[in-house]
Amino acid sequence: METRSYSAGITVILLLLSVILLSACGGTGSNTGNNGGELFPIRTSTRYDCTLAPYLVAEKLGYFEDEGLILEWTGEIPNSEFVAGVLSGANDVADGHPNEIALQVYGGADIRAVGRSIIEPDLDKDPRLRHMWYFISQEAADAGVETIADLADYKSGAKLKSAGYLDTCESFILNKALDFHSVPRDKLEWIVFDTDIAKIQALKLGQIDIIGVHPPFYDAAYEAGLVKIGDSSEANLGEATGVYLYYFSNAFIEEHPDEVAGFVRAMTKAQQYANAHIEEAAAWTGEFIKQEVRGNHYYSETTEIDEATILPWLDDLEQSGTLPAGAIKVTDIITHQFESQ
Repeated sequence: METRSYSAGITVILLLLSVILLSACGGTGSNTGNNGGELFPIRTSTRYDCTLAPYLVAEKLGYFEDEGLILEWTGEIPNSEFVAGVLSGANDVADGHPNEIALQVYGGADIRAVGRSIIEPDLDKDPRLRHMWYFISQEAADAGVETIADLADYKSGAKLKSAGYLDTCESFILNKALDFHSVPRDKLEWIVFDTDIAKIQALKLGQIDIIGVHPPFYDAAYEAGLVKIGDSSEANLGEATGVYLYYFSNAFIEEHPDEVAGFVRAMTKAQQYANAHIEEAAAWTGEFIKQEVRGNHYYSETTEIDEATILPWLDDLEQSGTLPAGAIKVTDIITHQFESQ
């Protein structure tokens, strides 16, 4: 009896040691990457807007897992809180346009963009992939407004109410289109609405005169009876028009460079796939936001950050007097560290 008890005890000890070793090596984990370890969580805020598609593609096709990563949605927050979320550590990554990031860096935010997301497509691509479409009411259309250039003479002597945030894509792109069509920028008065759906409703109710809408909400604007008069290609800036950037805190980049490099690779693959499989990516977006979607944005297919696509956004901040001349350079807001890794 004593021999059998001793043997049984040895067996139990060996089994426990095996479990400990497997656990330490990740052998029993359900979330394991190619390195055999636990997947590293990359946290980002939940979103129900036009920036969603690449994240969904990377998630569904296993591109994050291939890099030893797992995406964690942390809940929806306003765009105005994205940087604070990254700096506090509540989120690891967020995204924004160059002018938004530049203003945050100028204000002291220790963040850095690591890759491009959205860009404006070439003119031969589906117009639904362009960064924004511009809509007016049927009443304005009946008054003779057919193009952005026609805004110059609409409601002569009065400002037109435009929906959107200043110093974001909403003001930058439309102002550039106004410049191109020789319409004075001060023709517009800007009123803030948090979402494209809210803007569509406000225009339908006659509270504002013109709105810019992102995909995937173009159809919602048509369904509300609004009239399209132009799109973001009229800013005449090429792919720079819609450029959007992923950013992390500098502290996170310093502590986790391999994970950031993996994120950039995964998102670049996802963006290539989204561009090549527009309908499928749109369907996945529609499932997530619980609304039919017929198109998303067009995305950068390279890890390289073309500085020439960032510069117009910074120049515009200087021209408007929002930033002092030379206060922020392109290299203050981006890093080339993770290109082609």
